[in-house]
Amino acid sequence: MKKGKKPERLSWDGFGTLEVIIIIAVLITIALLFRENIIAFANKLIDKVFTSSVIEGL
Repeated sequence: MKKGKKPERLSWDGFGTLEVIIIIAVLITIALLFRENIIAFANKLIDKVFTSSVIEGL
């Protein structure tokens, strides 16, 4: 290294990508942990929305 040359600064270009990957990994982990609860909630919601009594009331 030359004596008068300043060291190069570290690049932060890939820092946002790492954050996004960590957030996605956490969301997938939460989804896998609560998979059965999420499926049960979705099924109840679909049943409430698409029951014949709701449609007949319109």
